[in-house]
Amino acid sequence: MYVMRSFLLSLLLACTSFLSPAASAQSPPTPRGSVVPGEAQKAAPDAGRNTADTATPSKPVPDYSEEAFVVEQYRSIYRFENDGTGRKQTIARIRVQSEAGVQQWGQLQFGYNSANERVEIAYVRVVKADGSVVKADDDAVQDLSTPVEREAPVYTDYRQKHITVPGLRPGELLEYDITTVIHTPLAPGQFWTDYDFDQTNIMLDEEFDVDVPGDRPLKLKNKPGMDPKISEANGRRVYHWTRTHLERDDESKDKDNDKKKKKLHPDEDYPDIQLSTFVSWEQIGRWYASLDKDRRAPSPEVRAKAEELSKGLTTDMDKIEALYDYVAKNFRYVSLSLGLGRYQPHAAADVLHNQYGDCKDKHTLLASLLEAEGFHASSVLINSTRKLDPDVPSPSQFDHVITMLPLGPAKDQHQLWMDTTAEVAPFRLLAYPLRNKLALVIPEEGTPHLENTPADTPLPDSEVLEVEAKINAIGKLEAHIHYTFRGDEELMLRAVFRRVPEAQWQRVIENVNAATGGDITNLKISDPAATREAFTLSYDLAKPNFLDWSKK
Repeated sequence: MYVMRSFLLSLLLACTSFLSPAASAQSPPTPRGSVVPGEAQKAAPDAGRNTADTATPSKPVPDYSEEAFVVEQYRSIYRFENDGTGRKQTIARIRVQSEAGVQQWGQLQFGYNSANERVEIAYVRVVKADGSVVKADDDAVQDLSTPVEREAPVYTDYRQKHITVPGLRPGELLEYDITTVIHTPLAPGQFWTDYDFDQTNIMLDEEFDVDVPGDRPLKLKNKPGMDPKISEANGRRVYHWTRTHLERDDESKDKDNDKKKKKLHPDEDYPDIQLSTFVSWEQIGRWYASLDKDRRAPSPEVRAKAEELSKGLTTDMDKIEALYDYVAKNFRYVSLSLGLGRYQPHAAADVLHNQYGDCKDKHTLLASLLEAEGFHASSVLINSTRKLDPDVPSPSQFDHVITMLPLGPAKDQHQLWMDTTAEVAPFRLLAYPLRNKLALVIPEEGTPHLENTPADTPLPDSEVLEVEAKINAIGKLEAHIHYTFRGDEELMLRAVFRRVPEAQWQRVIENVNAATGGDITNLKISDPAATREAFTLSYDLAKPNFLDWSKK
């Protein structure tokens, strides 16, 4: 009996080819902004400089001829008003240099929330090699629902503008000017944003401006060395940043640098720039509570379902687990990050009827069912990809909602943390990216506050491999192999086998075992949804000529 961690990695690699296109395909890169027509040379600090005019020799101008494209100029101009409305304008100029560049920039996509935003297109045009200009007309623009809306119709407010770039060929310039208008504020009287400079593509000149009312207090934080230039005029204050990215680092160098940065700068995963008018985390919590309080109130249908699920159960823990299992396993999770479409969840009764929901919807239904049984759950806002920066209270720091239920009297109170979006996560198991992280806990009654999620799994992490094997006189191997998983690996494997069709399970295991070879029979994999028991996997393996007894 021993642990063999390589099995999980092999299995996940083997499974990728079996996942559905919707689950595994990556959408093409979406342009982050736009570029203003202008001289590209002004963005290269050393271009054209005479070495005689400076004490140190200038660096040679980099050769970008092998790049698929070069962003010559890119500007993002955000303007906010005191009532929370505003505009986010992006202006870009990209020199496309190969067919790969044409593929990447031949169609532009801009997502927006139609409930409170609209997209205005000033121009999308191509400057041809001979200097002529071809503009995209109205027929080139489509306003489409997103893939998530097509599989989950209630999310009709999140849409995309698709713009087909006319006649783009290598050696030509793409220019565009797109504005997203915030006509209805998400939080009346508040605005917030964050921004990351491009550190992937060649950017000769990237600028970011934030224009706000001059008398409006706000929290602004940027990474060291990225201080803005600030100007004030006509009752407005403008913050201005300028950056370039002129070298594409090799892969190994990037990895080494990333390790060093994490040690020296533990906040490296924060956005380059963060801005918010919220003054405290409590204020954000009370705002979010105002959005979901009515939505989680138990309707008659919710109360009836809660009574049905808890019937015959005598302990609080049994009731809570039954409600959790129902929401986690029977309601399809729609992968739409918090804030991408909307911040307000759908009503619990609607989620119960629709049989699907995003993270905040599934949490709202669970909280409503718990409330119907007398348990008062807290909403928890968290970031699933990076840690929270406590210095800047901003809704943009969150992309996920989970559930926390305090149990027992105040002096002996313990907490149950639950995330129904994983669908096959055992009761109280939070996925690794959600553990030991600062999150905003919003109790039904009480003060919203920051709190760390649990660092450990509710049951010890384990992967146990048992092998019973023999090799006969002619060197044939016959073995029975049995795995038992608990914890993080269990969750990952349950998710994989839930998504891979059962008819393909045999082939998946054969791919995992390809290095060893042999015939696999009698494959048995436990039900991915049977989360109250450990996840198990077993099979028989037979391989002729595994050993040659004639050799030492």
